[in-house]
Amino acid sequence: MAQAREKTAETVAEIVAGAKDSGRENIDCVYFKRENYAIYRRGTPPQVVVAYSDTAAVADQQIAAISTLLPLRDRLVHVVNDLPPWSQESFRAQIADALRLGLEKQLDTAKALLAQDIQEALAVQARIGRLAYLQYAWMAIVPALILILIGGCYATESGVHLLLMSAGAGAIGAFLSIANGIRTRTVAIEADWKANVLDVAVRVAIGMISAAVLFLLLNSGAVTSINLGTAPLTGASMQWQIALIVGFTAGFMERLVPDLLEKTTPPSKSTSTARPIGPVAVASASSETGT
Repeated sequence: MAQAREKTAETVAEIVAGAKDSGRENIDCVYFKRENYAIYRRGTPPQVVVAYSDTAAVADQQIAAISTLLPLRDRLVHVVNDLPPWSQESFRAQIADALRLGLEKQLDTAKALLAQDIQEALAVQARIGRLAYLQYAWMAIVPALILILIGGCYATESGVHLLLMSAGAGAIGAFLSIANGIRTRTVAIEADWKANVLDVAVRVAIGMISAAVLFLLLNSGAVTSINLGTAPLTGASMQWQIALIVGFTAGFMERLVPDLLEKTTPPSKSTSTARPIGPVAVASASSETGT
């Protein structure tokens, strides 16, 4: 058995699992083996490789036959490499099947198979990304609840406890907005988990900051005469329930606070002086040319 594993395959007939190929890579699995070709998996990370015919002329024809499949294959490999290891092997088997179809002169079927596999791999990538995105967003609930509990346990006359509760509710509102976006497929999912973590952190931070800013605007009286039913939303008499509602709303509606700030900002005045046009400018130009 040890000698079989060390054997180097020099011909198509010698391509077997456990041997080494001509590149000195271990052959892990043989998908298809015919008289004139073999398709197998080798190396780390695993690669799907074709062993062409031992006859040079036939090998050249085989290479030319599957050359049009290579861009689709490379695209699929790129997507598959971003998937978890447990979901990659089925797509490698599909790549091997497409290469087999190409070698057997069924190029249209092979291209259709690879195109379908690319869409399936992208769908798997998106599902995994959405679950990871939601998982990272869920982690923001813990500090949000801690802020709400701290604010509820330590009431102060300055209203800082209400500010903490509002900021925590803003994080919960941002989480619900993210979950709703994932459900409706409106959240952009990245293949890189670090990009997803960064996006979640930014969205939750924006929700908390927006909640705190909206609470301060209402609690300080900067924005006046807003009621929720019979309960006032402005002024120092704001209750803790209203603070939670205000924070949650600001976190869930991402554009609420930016739009409110834009409306309350006075328009900038232009300081530029208009240049004279018309007959005055024409006369000035004529006087410079002389007569």
